[in-house]
Amino acid sequence: MLNSVDAGRRLMLRAAVYPLAAVAITSLGLLMVGPRYAAGLALTGFATVLGGWVAARTALGGGIQAAGIAMVRLILAMVLKWVLVFVALALGFGLWRLPPLALLAGIAIGLIFQVLALARR
Repeated sequence: MLNSVDAGRRLMLRAAVYPLAAVAITSLGLLMVGPRYAAGLALTGFATVLGGWVAARTALGGGIQAAGIAMVRLILAMVLKWVLVFVALALGFGLWRLPPLALLAGIAIGLIFQVLALARR
């Protein structure tokens, strides 16, 4: 086995903390443009981070299982992640009428920093 369970958990934590910090800092910086822009970025950015964390917990939380069950857990994890993101988008667009650019930027920042955190050695 190349990776221990502990290494996977550390990677999961890093993949949640880095994007969380990036979204928080960018959202604070966007307060200069306006509070609605900052709220839009924070909403979808935090939804992306939360979705990634939920996906990681779902995918890695079951212990050792058969290949079919492991694949189902991975697919369920991705579905849960994107459901959270789409619910945040629907709330931002429909209910609160937040700026679309800020909503989409939050998703982009969350995903970019998640990938960068996972790619870092």
